[in-house]
Amino acid sequence: MHSSSNKNQTWSNLEKHCKEISKKSLIELFNENPNRGSDFSTSFEDLWVDVSKQIVDSKTIQLLSDLAEESKINQFFVDMMAGSPVNLTEKKPALHTALRAPKDSRILVEGKDVVPKITETLEKMEEFSRHIRNGKLLGSTGAPITSVVALGIGGSNLGSSMAHKALSKFAHPEITIKFCSSIDAVDLDQTLDGLNPETTLFLVTSKSFDTRETLLLMENAKKWLEGSIVATGLSKHFVGITSSRDKAINFGFEESMIFDLPDWVGGRFSLSSAAGLVLMISIGPDEFSHLLSGMNRIDNKTVSESLESNGALLLAVIDIWNRSFLDYPTMAVIPYSSQMSYFPQYLQQLMMESLGKNNRNDEHEFGSSVGSVVWGATGTESQHAFFQFLHQGTDVVPCEMLGFSSSYDPSNQDQQNSLFANLLAQSETLAFGSAIEENLVHEKKLEGNRPSTVILAPKLTPFILGQLISLYEHRTVASGVIWGVNPFDQWGVELGKSIAIDIELEIGDASSSKDATTRNSSTEKLLDRFRSFRNI
Repeated sequence: MHSSSNKNQTWSNLEKHCKEISKKSLIELFNENPNRGSDFSTSFEDLWVDVSKQIVDSKTIQLLSDLAEESKINQFFVDMMAGSPVNLTEKKPALHTALRAPKDSRILVEGKDVVPKITETLEKMEEFSRHIRNGKLLGSTGAPITSVVALGIGGSNLGSSMAHKALSKFAHPEITIKFCSSIDAVDLDQTLDGLNPETTLFLVTSKSFDTRETLLLMENAKKWLEGSIVATGLSKHFVGITSSRDKAINFGFEESMIFDLPDWVGGRFSLSSAAGLVLMISIGPDEFSHLLSGMNRIDNKTVSESLESNGALLLAVIDIWNRSFLDYPTMAVIPYSSQMSYFPQYLQQLMMESLGKNNRNDEHEFGSSVGSVVWGATGTESQHAFFQFLHQGTDVVPCEMLGFSSSYDPSNQDQQNSLFANLLAQSETLAFGSAIEENLVHEKKLEGNRPSTVILAPKLTPFILGQLISLYEHRTVASGVIWGVNPFDQWGVELGKSIAIDIELEIGDASSSKDATTRNSSTEKLLDRFRSFRNI
């Protein structure tokens, strides 16, 4: 995308086209093309992507395709997957795709093939996971490890916790898996409730190994263990997952209990790295391998398919169309699966941290809005919560609905059918409203013309989840490239972290708040009130 003073012809053509197509309703678009349901859908590996209920026509897709081509998106993906430093501000590669590439691949970073190291880490993860799953990994008292608690925040938590919930049907029945990310003391207390210190292992995930929240959780976990385990045995109950091996060793981690995270993988793209160890422990190395295989399939399709049949690029340009041209500020993601309940939250980080930027790579100003607020919840629950707003609210919210054809248990297929019927009914009603019903009172009339996308998959398995994750990763990256932002950094998050550390130091020192030059009046007053509530 170009600045308002430097728009290219394709962008201008899209703005003009937007004014024309906005006059049409989805009913009209479907009436004009009886084959619209097929013409605006594509099979992308095992995923069926239907954008026919988006406010687009063939001219829209052609213009958006031209926009993507002008951004050299295909070359970007080739460069990214080859190890070029596409993370411009940090001068690093973004090689999450290498983590699930075949073992015989050759991918060079600064002249060195990174695949052997990736393979070595993966094989170490597999051996470690099997030891736990087979009851052979023992704690310091000789009792086998039966509970695993993952400590991490952001990308060190959201991907693995989402996937663990999504694949709960594949989880080892005798291993308890829990996650803790909040430094709210209640969260850790509730996480540890009912666990036995002698049989509990903590996975501490932090790329830098100086993430304040995670280190605080680790220290509190040590205190919990010390009530039952002597200090010399604590190292058998901690695993470090990090790019900073030396820091982990300085904290007392055994070298054999440290798993390497490549410095070039961002947290929100890290599930296929050692950050996914907790998931591998849960579902087993074989199923984790299927997850990686699903990711790799979509990686290959994204870099090879033209836009019309490329699900990732198609969804990316639809996002750009909805945000920058139709000016829809939010997007609701609605999985029709209770197991996918953490998926919207996972996507919030993936998409909003990647695209929440107000600086273009070329330093030009934006000529329109960029990036959407992503939110959502599971299907039928949403219908009885916020769907009223989606149908009749004054703001239009594009929806994305995820469905699965088959139930795990054939005896539950009727309920699966009902889930999908609800998905289709909501998608249809959003698009066409109550047009087919006559003589409705004013309050019951639904205008329709609310855009939605449907992504349909055969069954929720590790292989399919891998495809979905990769689809959203590449869609997000492609949107960033076309908009002209770096989807791999997050400087806004980093600044907030450093300020929090400074304020935390001030909280315990009442005299520091007297220096009005260091803090604004609001922060100073809130610090005073915080102390007064505690009578300090």
